[in-house]
Amino acid sequence: MIKRRSLERIGAVAGTLSAAILLTITQASAISPENERATAVDGPSSAECAESGESASTGWDAIVCYTAEGDWLEIDDRNSDGSSAVMDWEIRDYENKVVRYGATFNADGGNTVRYKNKDFPDGNTTIRFRACLGHWSTKLITAGTCSAWMSRDT
Repeated sequence: MIKRRSLERIGAVAGTLSAAILLTITQASAISPENERATAVDGPSSAECAESGESASTGWDAIVCYTAEGDWLEIDDRNSDGSSAVMDWEIRDYENKVVRYGATFNADGGNTVRYKNKDFPDGNTTIRFRACLGHWSTKLITAGTCSAWMSRDT
């Protein structure tokens, strides 16, 4: 017969082990956002683009594009409205699980195009991206300003 004290020790050890395993799994699967500023003034021209926020006077407020060769992001701020054009993006693996994500801002004002070169995994991954408006100072995207998502192979 197992004594009560022994059962309590076994329970304490099992609880500690469970917590350690859960913490390890949680830390291993946690990914952090890559919020950054696009600063390059030159990059490849892209055909895979998304537009956001059409206004009557200026057309699209933000256009974002992705070029698979070299993993280039292009962020075009079309309007001097006090907001930054933003590419909201995520990389998904072959199981459609998000493995990287972030927001890349063009914070250089209206009527500018900026580029950011990334290094995404090749093969069996997809990038989903959309055009949004936001603010570089807070690293936040403004709710209700994003286009529909586009998906392309990396």
